[in-house]
Amino acid sequence: FAYRFNRRFDLAALPARLLVAAASCAPQPMRIIRAEAHC
Repeated sequence: FAYRFNRRFDLAALPARLLVAAASCAPQPMRIIRAEAHC
């Protein structure tokens, strides 16, 4: 939701930008993902 809200002014570019953002992230271990979800 936050990703879309921050880019709400250029909705046509949203899918491409989301793919680039997801592809450029480094893999994270599950323990880190779960720890951040509870904050």
